[in-house]
Amino acid sequence: MNYLSKVKDLMAITIMLGLLMVAVSTCALASDTNSASKNITIVDSANRTIEVPYPVERVVVLWSNTAKEMRAIGAVDRIVGMDQSTKDEVDKGTLPELAKVPVVGTQEEPNYEKIAELKPDVVICLSAGYPPEPDAIQAKLQPFGIKVVGLDFYRTEVWFNEIEKLGKMLDKEKEASEYADFFHSYYDQINGVLATIPDAEKKSVYFEGAKKYQTYGGAGYGSGIPNMIRASGGKDLYPEREELAFEVNPEDVAKRNPDVIFKGTSLGWKAENDTEFKSLRDEILNRTELASTNAVKNGQVYVISFDVVGGASKKFGPVFLAKALYPEKFPTLDPLAFYREYLETFQGLKYKGIYFYP
Repeated sequence: MNYLSKVKDLMAITIMLGLLMVAVSTCALASDTNSASKNITIVDSANRTIEVPYPVERVVVLWSNTAKEMRAIGAVDRIVGMDQSTKDEVDKGTLPELAKVPVVGTQEEPNYEKIAELKPDVVICLSAGYPPEPDAIQAKLQPFGIKVVGLDFYRTEVWFNEIEKLGKMLDKEKEASEYADFFHSYYDQINGVLATIPDAEKKSVYFEGAKKYQTYGGAGYGSGIPNMIRASGGKDLYPEREELAFEVNPEDVAKRNPDVIFKGTSLGWKAENDTEFKSLRDEILNRTELASTNAVKNGQVYVISFDVVGGASKKFGPVFLAKALYPEKFPTLDPLAFYREYLETFQGLKYKGIYFYP
């Protein structure tokens, strides 16, 4: 009996050891699986497939657009380096959280050594049209194992998709979805109405930049302004031109006869009154070469801040422009209330400034 008992005990120990080895192997496999899941794959706006750490914890931004969108979804604290355009926003008072974040050169000339020293998981830059492009930046940072992602946030036609990708990388998908829903609530108000306007009845738009008789090409996505105009139910005046920005002949503008003129200005956040807005509008109304255009004859000349139609703020443009183009179709639409809610809810900023005139 003693011999049989010992045999049984040995068999039990052997079985237990076997089960333990299986358990250890299973844990090791689970650990490997978890390790593998620490990366995710995304396709950026330059149509590049990139595997990035998940979630991304350390980011260098090479344009202020990204910084503002990261703050909107609650991840601005993950920015460990920024370009000069983002620093300009810090100095302006619109990104105070980044006051102590180091500058890593400009978007056009990043300081790759400084970027490497900060050990970011990801560098987010513009996707195309503004050299150096993502592949060029990636080539410089490849030796350091730093990933580069091209996201723009200034193109209305891809903005929702980019916000979704940003939320996915940062493990902020819920916040990104809520943020996008806020914009959908306003876009839905205008899109349904704009869909009922025949192309023949859509108003033509001349959008002038800060420089006199400078406008934007619409054949490519370029600066994003022509597509913003189209998203507002307008027709941009130079759909055949591909340039990012170019100067036009005043006589040609008059010949094309815009129904509405918008004048962009850097005034906005810091403007205390509309005096300069009025001066800019009066100057256009008094241009003799434009006197015969529908826009001037009908008084449809507006001055609009780049704070709501420039950079990452082009996402507000369709709402502001649609209201100006077709005020009778949007009697209750309030673009300024839209912008106020954005600043206070998603940027943590107090509303101030002048953004649209008259």
